[in-house]
Amino acid sequence: MKIIVLGSGTAAPRLSRNMASYLFEMNNKKILFDSGPGTIRQLLKLKISLLDIDHIFYTHFHNDHINDLPAIIWSNNYGNFRKKTLNLYGPKGFKKYYKILMDSILQIKKQLKLSFKVNINEMKDDFEVKINNIIIKAKKTKHTENGIAYRIEYNNKAIVYSGDTDFSDEIIEIAKDADLLILECSFPDEKKVKGHLTPSLAGIIARKAKVKKLVLTHFYPECDFVDMKAQCAKEFKGKIVLAKDFLSLKI
Repeated sequence: MKIIVLGSGTAAPRLSRNMASYLFEMNNKKILFDSGPGTIRQLLKLKISLLDIDHIFYTHFHNDHINDLPAIIWSNNYGNFRKKTLNLYGPKGFKKYYKILMDSILQIKKQLKLSFKVNINEMKDDFEVKINNIIIKAKKTKHTENGIAYRIEYNNKAIVYSGDTDFSDEIIEIAKDADLLILECSFPDEKKVKGHLTPSLAGIIARKAKVKKLVLTHFYPECDFVDMKAQCAKEFKGKIVLAKDFLSLKI
């Protein structure tokens, strides 16, 4: 499995960090997790076509994680390019979100028709889907009412992507024995914000879950002024990586 960080940033606009998005490549499939603003441009820089991505998973509906979705739909329809089905997955409420998006924002029904079919899937807590031999499981997180994390299993390997979350038993459970845990780490220890993690809390999660490698991501500007890895290492003695845009990892 290969993972490329397309966006390691947050809602705070920064030239150095795009908003949240992660590309997973396995079994000849390219699967996108979240698509914050700028995701399409990040894919273009890697010479990856939207037509190669048939599955997109969303953790929650905050703009820095989902705002490129209407652009993705519109761009896929440009010149009637896409013919394959686009499969979209999200937490409870995603079908309602998509309907508002299509009717009120894109006005698809009034102005044009899509050249492709879109499947909308709501991933409930403990729900899972199978894409060829790839198993993707969902678990509720502590951030928004319906936010979820994902566990991706393929070829006896497991990667977990938290989305945004606070500390919880649920995130420890879904990350259990993962080969790689991609965990949000929005603020330093001394600036804890409700609904988000700090390095020490991320370290505790990684330690309790017994993960092999931890990637910290989703950094607000405050993180630039402290040693995030050192704060995390007080709690987790395994491999710690600080995410940056276009970081590529193989498991």
